[in-house]
Amino acid sequence: GRADDVVWRVKADGEWVYLYLLIEFQSTADPWMAVRIMSYLGLLYQDLIKRGEVLADGRLPPILPIVLYNGSQRCIAHRCL
Repeated sequence: GRADDVVWRVKADGEWVYLYLLIEFQSTADPWMAVRIMSYLGLLYQDLIKRGEVLADGRLPPILPIVLYNGSQRCIAHRCL
């Protein structure tokens, strides 16, 4: 993953479940941030599959993407105003 990725591991129903947080510090408005985050998620899932880090039943672990935006321009969901 990228250097600023954060990974937590929690026990749920007797097995480890991984929670991956992709934290993107954004100081300028980017109307295509959702597309960038989807790319990051795809790359992370490819890496997990390659390393065999899937859940016991073969599913991929959940990923919660978070964007921290600190710019002066108002930004709502997929468009910045």
